[in-house]
Amino acid sequence: MGATVIASGRNEDNLRKLIGELKAGDHSYIRADITQASDRSKILDSIPSIDGFVHSAGVVMLAPLKFIKEETMDTIYNVNYKSVVLLLQGMVKAKKINKGASLVLVSSVAGLFGMKGNGMYAGTKGALISATKVFANELAAQKIRVNCIAPGMVRTAITEETINTLSAEVVAMDEAKYPLGYGEPEDVASPIAFLLSPASKWITGQTIVLDGGRTAII
Repeated sequence: MGATVIASGRNEDNLRKLIGELKAGDHSYIRADITQASDRSKILDSIPSIDGFVHSAGVVMLAPLKFIKEETMDTIYNVNYKSVVLLLQGMVKAKKINKGASLVLVSSVAGLFGMKGNGMYAGTKGALISATKVFANELAAQKIRVNCIAPGMVRTAITEETINTLSAEVVAMDEAKYPLGYGEPEDVASPIAFLLSPASKWITGQTIVLDGGRTAII
């Protein structure tokens, strides 16, 4: 869509592959772990002022309440919630976000509905949904929009790992609950592109559910 992309992540091979797949342009990447304060500082020092931001880093670890471990909960919290809040805080303080910019946070339907064994993950995703509303109000004076998307099951590397731990029968039963079937990465990327674009300039503080109709049925 004509944007100049600055990608960030821990896996440099994936970052190189991403940049290589983009159309010609002044694209770049920053190898960083946003749970680390030094790496967040590196990002802030490396980027110019930006017009759009997408936070899609996340980890999934399942456990029912009685088997939750504090160290596991800390890991999920740090990656899924704390890191994005601190990174956005740094960007705001350093005036790295342009007036009229659009920020998109990636949550999950897990943050809206009670799925067994999902307490740790759902808690962080629900926190993103709540924070979206707060940050949208705080940044509205600068015409900076903050929105959130909440995908259901999408066929990505992280969800394939989860799927591979289950039997084919269980996976088939779960996918049958999605009227449009499981999603593909493009089904999430396109709504994100919409939220980053001027086409959504009057939308802020909202969470858009992307789940192929899963949560529209009982």
